[in-house]
Amino acid sequence: MASKKGSSKSPVDKHERKDVAISLPGRSGNNKMPAAQALNFATQLGNDGKWPVVIVLCRQLLTQIPQLTRAWHLLFKGLVEAGDYSGLLTASEQYLSSKPRDLTTLLFQTTALRLLGQHDKALQAIDKALRLAPANTSALNQRGVILKEMGNMTEALDSFNRCVRLSPLDGYAYWNRSDLLRDIDTEELESMEAVVSKPAVTAHNKARIHYALARAYEFQGDTQKQFSHIEQGAKLKRGLLEYHHADEIQQTRDIPKHFSQELLTQTPLPRETKKASPIFICGLPRSGTTLVEQIISTHSMVTAGDELVALQRATAAVLRQKKIDKSFPLWANDLSPADWKTIGDNYQSMTSELHGTPFFTDKNLQNYKALGLIHLANPEAKIIFCRRAPMDNLWGCYRQYFADGLRFTYDQEELADTYQAASELYRYWQSALPDKVFFLEYETLISDYEATVKALLHFLDLPWEENCLHFYNNPRAVRTTSATQVRSPINTSRIDQWKKFEQQLQPMYQRLRELGEIE
Repeated sequence: MASKKGSSKSPVDKHERKDVAISLPGRSGNNKMPAAQALNFATQLGNDGKWPVVIVLCRQLLTQIPQLTRAWHLLFKGLVEAGDYSGLLTASEQYLSSKPRDLTTLLFQTTALRLLGQHDKALQAIDKALRLAPANTSALNQRGVILKEMGNMTEALDSFNRCVRLSPLDGYAYWNRSDLLRDIDTEELESMEAVVSKPAVTAHNKARIHYALARAYEFQGDTQKQFSHIEQGAKLKRGLLEYHHADEIQQTRDIPKHFSQELLTQTPLPRETKKASPIFICGLPRSGTTLVEQIISTHSMVTAGDELVALQRATAAVLRQKKIDKSFPLWANDLSPADWKTIGDNYQSMTSELHGTPFFTDKNLQNYKALGLIHLANPEAKIIFCRRAPMDNLWGCYRQYFADGLRFTYDQEELADTYQAASELYRYWQSALPDKVFFLEYETLISDYEATVKALLHFLDLPWEENCLHFYNNPRAVRTTSATQVRSPINTSRIDQWKKFEQQLQPMYQRLRELGEIE
């Protein structure tokens, strides 16, 4: 995440030679070893994705030796992976109080502030980092992302362009600027084509640059080259991911069995009065969730939370406490009404910074699988499930470079399978939770905009506010890949856009026909 510049190795080496005692979850007794050995062990745990254990281990080490810089940095990384951005902010500020010039920590602090929606403070933090290291490309790239999310596209593009000049083989800046660089010239295109073919460019960076080139050719109207680069980028990215597609599809299909109608109708325990009520917005990526959040959060009674991970963290805490080691949704019937209430209470506590208005939004896309969990843990919550016509939806996914979390988006047939499984679940929730969920069709929102917005606000028990129709004037920062799109008024430009690529998308189309999602 961060450059190694700005941190000193000598004090780290000295403190890492000291002995520490560590106790691991599920194991009895303490193990005594040099701090360096414990840190190497923690690093390996992180490489294996066991970040909750890394967090526990690093906190133990820092209690004994607060000067362990490597333990702090591992802790920060673990908190990012766990989605504990408030914890990350607290920890990074604690370390900066004694090491105010530590560049790595400043970058983590910036990440925490940005992901908590505190973009003005994030900009201040990253500017401090850049005063220490003006040519640090990680800092420049973060600055560009912050500015882009704030809607300052000109300055964002300047930051990304500087990254490209300083580090022409790094794909992040190419991708981050790709929807801003609409007037790209032939010389720049040739330069990007030359970079993507260099052997020294990593596969991850090549994938990002392929997607950036696809955007560039889209702006030039060259659909053939656009699709060619998307296809190359998708193939590269898919090959880099560990993804068990059949298991993922089966998980989705198993949800109705574990979150049965009998479970969903259990009587919840009495709740304390909440300061704010959540509005969950979910659906497949590119189904209109960001647009819906932008519309709703324009209302004076709603704070935008963006893509929160609080529900997952709140649930994981209860599962750990009860020593339940099962994957979702297998544990659903192992929880009592008291456990569901605890998850809801945890969730409210973890989202407290969003409680300045009566309502706040949670736009974690994968929550479409968790509607039963939401209903049981947060009975007062409102839920919006967004859906879009299959080919437009899946073309929107396939043409997009995502982070590693959306692993099904890089293969046409895997996308079709995912859409069909989500459609089955959509229909189940319609029958199981008919009054709890607003089922929103993207095409209806676009074609009958004002009536749909009024119906949506009525469902949410929000009084009518005219400014919700003018969501594109909403000054909030937008963190998702739709950050540029939701700055424009409603239009039909993305309806049937897939038809430009009808021949190239036949694997997806035919798979959807086989699955009954297209006639």
